[in-house]
Amino acid sequence: MKLSTYQNLRLPNFSVHALRGLLEEAGLDWRTALENAEIDPDAVNRPGGTIPARKELAFQLQFVALTKDRLDLWVKAAQTYTLGSFGVRGLAFLTAPTVEAWVEVATGMDYGPGLMEIAPLRTPDGAVTGMEMTYPEAPKELIPFSVYRDFCSVARNLTWQYGGPFPFTKVELPLVEASPEVLTYAPGNIDCGAETLRLWWDPAVSTHQLPFGDAFQHAAWIKADRQILDTLRATGDWPGAVEKAIKAAPELNRKLANVAATLQVSPRTLRRKLELTGHEFAQLRDAALNDLATDLLSNTNHSVARISRTLGYTDPASFTIAFKRWRGMPPTAFREASRYRNNTTRPAPPTLV
Repeated sequence: MKLSTYQNLRLPNFSVHALRGLLEEAGLDWRTALENAEIDPDAVNRPGGTIPARKELAFQLQFVALTKDRLDLWVKAAQTYTLGSFGVRGLAFLTAPTVEAWVEVATGMDYGPGLMEIAPLRTPDGAVTGMEMTYPEAPKELIPFSVYRDFCSVARNLTWQYGGPFPFTKVELPLVEASPEVLTYAPGNIDCGAETLRLWWDPAVSTHQLPFGDAFQHAAWIKADRQILDTLRATGDWPGAVEKAIKAAPELNRKLANVAATLQVSPRTLRRKLELTGHEFAQLRDAALNDLATDLLSNTNHSVARISRTLGYTDPASFTIAFKRWRGMPPTAFREASRYRNNTTRPAPPTLV
């Protein structure tokens, strides 16, 4: 992913939350790190919160600067990236019936917006024999940390799903040397000084049946993850696909760049597609959020504060201002009017005689 696109995204706050926690445990100055990255501490601790990608990147650089002599913390950081971190796509990983299916999820989906590219390694006859990760747009000072994080995270999850030590035949790291903590994931099979991060195994391993795999569930989770994109390909309905993407994850997809990433096109292409149909992204976003807000206000007892967080607003006041623009009244007044209409239109109970 290009740096210019990445910096316009909003990302889940779990990464910053985890790194902040490691700094605190190690007695390092996490408060200044957040301040330098222009991140509000409250945004870090809010469940389901999001953070601008440019700020997450800035905080990762702060983390790396503070922990350059604590590679053990880099390995601990990798351990926080569990399959649950990836939502529906994590379930696609979890239910992969074979190692090859696992690799297809990793390399065939944009499962986590970041400055990384992933590709399968294949034999001349096409069999999967590993994975390669490159960082063409990442800041140079961040690459060593990213290598530790991505190798340890992938190796840890593959080992767990494999049901025992994963049989890597060789691991190539673009590092001068690796810390002892890394050697536990591939003892005796790590080579440093490579140009990219490559994980190798025997092609026969790719067809190994994973003990937790389930082909039926795996297909269902992949379909769920790709539903928006599949609908777009089938109908060519760009406005409809944009609204669907926003409704599926309003806290993330409030920006055109995030929706473009979901639909696997550039922001420029998405903007042009919408213009050809006479639509603007801001109007579609407001329509989608309006629909979600009215449904939540009419059919749930969630507080206005909770609804505002669900829709990705930083505070209830911002949501109230937006809702008044859409509906001409504040959310609380709309909820009261909706309940009044529901009560008055409800059929009267039969009279007993």
